[in-house]
Amino acid sequence: MGINFNIVKKPKVEEDDGEELELEDDNNSSSSNGYDPKKKMIKFMGIIVVVMIVILIILFVSSLLGKGGKSVYTYSEIENILEKAGKSYFKDHPDYLPVDEGDVIEVDASTLAESGKMKSLSEYPTKSDAVCTGSVKVELVGDDYAYSPVLDCGDKYSTVLFNSKIISDNEIVTTGDGLYSRGGEYIFRGENVNNYVQLDEGLWRIVKITKDDEIVLINEEGVGLGSLWDNRYSQETNYNSGINKYGVSRIKDYLDDIYTNPNEKKSELFLSKKDKTKLVSYDVCVGKKSPKSEDKANIDECKEKLKDQKVGLLTLSDYLYASVDPNCKSVESKSCRNYNYLVMNKEWWLVTASTQNSSFVYSVKSNGSAVESYASSYAYVRPVIHLNSNVLYKSGKGTETKPYKVR
Repeated sequence: MGINFNIVKKPKVEEDDGEELELEDDNNSSSSNGYDPKKKMIKFMGIIVVVMIVILIILFVSSLLGKGGKSVYTYSEIENILEKAGKSYFKDHPDYLPVDEGDVIEVDASTLAESGKMKSLSEYPTKSDAVCTGSVKVELVGDDYAYSPVLDCGDKYSTVLFNSKIISDNEIVTTGDGLYSRGGEYIFRGENVNNYVQLDEGLWRIVKITKDDEIVLINEEGVGLGSLWDNRYSQETNYNSGINKYGVSRIKDYLDDIYTNPNEKKSELFLSKKDKTKLVSYDVCVGKKSPKSEDKANIDECKEKLKDQKVGLLTLSDYLYASVDPNCKSVESKSCRNYNYLVMNKEWWLVTASTQNSSFVYSVKSNGSAVESYASSYAYVRPVIHLNSNVLYKSGKGTETKPYKVR
């Protein structure tokens, strides 16, 4: 049996000159060889894009590694680095720490860098490329140490002391609400003043800045559930109406107790451990005052002082002077309740005692009137503290919604 082959001939096309041309079969086209110029070009461009992305990533990572893993630092971040380095440095060198309360020891950034606690300040670039110098101040406060970083970047930035910030934020006035200058002190007076400060535990008001640049604060709402001033037996009244000597009073014992051992369930916690490192001891003016006295400069009160206290109460003079009502002359002037930011809707104790009776001390009623009260009666306690002159400003504008915050 034979095998038949079918031969297929390609069609021919005649050109104009009469020659015959063979048409190529589709199977002989470029696609039959796996070559597509368009797809090849797209693939090539894709490879270029991927390579460029990889190069950019490598350059970015190298830049970060070359700058300690961070492109730029804020001034606050550099201050935090200084503070952390300072604490580590003095942990290794405890003999360098101050030994007396109030003493300040300072170590500069170059020493911290040489000891391996941080890099040179030039290796912490800022957005403005500022050239900075820095140091860390450490002060003994009670049983703890307060660390204050100081950064100086010329006209770009400088660490701000809180007392300086208060003065720069408030124009010194002679009438109306605001900050007054008197005898080397800066004192807030009036009803609407931007003197709010937020500490870790609670809201405070700035009373004044002292001649020593300490910031005097009074607690805004009061602590605890109320307390008596004193309840000892008085021969003058012949019952337990209290004796108005602050140095041995029940209220001083109470303040000392809640400073060291506050009962949170009784709302007695008013300072955190960190807050306490910002304080400085001060002398509480505990002299007695006549209700007819027109002294509003603590002349009467400061004739007698209780030294080296961490917490106390406000004097009568400080309360009266906070009012800008011109008719506020003495404790007997009811106008002292007007235009006075210290007025609150609770009765609260002052530190000042009356000369009229050995059981009388001054309190401020919920309507703002300062009155003589029996020491054995109850009122709220508004602690008064002094912030160290080296405390640094952190943020805020001093308003109730945006109070000052400190480092």
